[in-house]
Amino acid sequence: MRNYKREINPDHINLKFGVGALNVEIDEKRHSMEIDAMLRYVWSDSRLKWNEDEYNNVSVLRVPSENVWIPDLRLFNAANIFNPKTSCGESNVLIYPQGEVLWVPHCHLSSFCNVTNSPTPDQLQTCTLKFGSWTFDGFAMDLALYNDKSEVDLEDFNYVSNWKIESTSATRNEKKYPCCEEPFINLTFNLTIRRNS
Repeated sequence: MRNYKREINPDHINLKFGVGALNVEIDEKRHSMEIDAMLRYVWSDSRLKWNEDEYNNVSVLRVPSENVWIPDLRLFNAANIFNPKTSCGESNVLIYPQGEVLWVPHCHLSSFCNVTNSPTPDQLQTCTLKFGSWTFDGFAMDLALYNDKSEVDLEDFNYVSNWKIESTSATRNEKKYPCCEEPFINLTFNLTIRRNS
């Protein structure tokens, strides 16, 4: 990683991104969803390639995430509008010989959710997480769903939560504005939940 500058983004970024829910709570007074999740990021950076034969067959490097360029995805509908960055614990990235980078941080997210107060406590509520780049348009950084999964991963979900997830979906959305020819891309994850009885 000699001469590598983490402040400089790689060329032609194709970011794959996904959400694995661990726990969900609803703050009905603030109309927000609090979610603990494992976020999944995969991208390639040609500056990080190496030939395994020249380095004792090393097939993966584990590097602190603060030492490499990280995509600037933001939670657009963050409940804390003054800090749209996600709150994530420290974690390593895995770097593979062909320059592929995998980062799976454990994060706490807070998003606005239009919670309806209903006389029926088990009414379904749908909350959304909308992610996109803060500074890159779709020509500079393309976004796709991690492993082409059109849902939130619930494999490690804590079913002791006060809320039960009934269904999830994930979509890639592209928007163009009259001012600009470049598209702006977001990935939207919907969680339909009801209170555990």
